[in-house]
Amino acid sequence: MEGETKAVHTLELEGRGRARLAGVMAVSCFNEQEIVLETSEGEVALLGEDMHIERLNLEDGRLDVTGQIAGIEYNGPVGRKSAWGLFGRKRK
Repeated sequence: MEGETKAVHTLELEGRGRARLAGVMAVSCFNEQEIVLETSEGEVALLGEDMHIERLNLEDGRLDVTGQIAGIEYNGPVGRKSAWGLFGRKRK
């Protein structure tokens, strides 16, 4: 769209208990084991246990998550999903 700029995607982890993300455009799905987001850099899945969305502001593109974060998976730009997951393992 004319005049619209993409928010820069960043990811900050504090240990394995908190994640802060920027450049978030939408939350596709979430539960205590998985949070799937659409970002300016593609789809991102946070994997873990007892995860909760503490703050979500789509106008600013910011999301804060707490819980036991076990993994982060990027699936390329939105619209171009990869069958390969984190560390090159084939997704089922």
